[in-house]
Amino acid sequence: MVALYEEAEKFLGKQSEQWSILIQRIGPCCLKVSNELLPHQSIIKSVFFQQLHPTAAAAIYQRFLDLFNNVFPTEQDIIKNKNLLSSTGLSKQKKDTILSIADGYLKKSIPSEKKIKLLNDQEIIEQYIQIKGVGVWTVQMMLIFNQGRLDVMPSSDLAIRKKYSLLMQKACQITPTQLIKETEYLSPYRTIAAWYLWQMK
Repeated sequence: MVALYEEAEKFLGKQSEQWSILIQRIGPCCLKVSNELLPHQSIIKSVFFQQLHPTAAAAIYQRFLDLFNNVFPTEQDIIKNKNLLSSTGLSKQKKDTILSIADGYLKKSIPSEKKIKLLNDQEIIEQYIQIKGVGVWTVQMMLIFNQGRLDVMPSSDLAIRKKYSLLMQKACQITPTQLIKETEYLSPYRTIAAWYLWQMK
């Protein structure tokens, strides 16, 4: 991945002076990709972190793991122990979403790890967002941090929109639709561009 990141940095740095300065200031990209979890498990983990402070979300997620001896459970175990999920601090909506993902995986209504490798980003997103409680941002986090896809721009991410607007000296914060259109020139390395935006102080 290091060679790919270096190639991406060179590409982005050539797109504008703003990108060149930002990359020099932040330094080499060190985006960490982990496939320790299967894609749908990564989606489940992301659900815990939706609209919560990271510290609070991490505590709830750890309580979830504690139910299963600190090991990510099988889909069957999640469904079998569904009545215990609320004890972790999960909201009913998130609990229902997690159960739907587990059920969808067992029924093969969401793509397996093998099938995901054959699909493009948009095809994966479209399949997952059929599940209530799973939005585009959640799937994009899986594509970035679990699958290592290099051309994902999480346009609904508020921090990304704020920092891109700041980087490009916009008079006001741009919308998700505007961000998608305005960052097309950063393809095929929009994930790396997003990583640099996340690092901006």
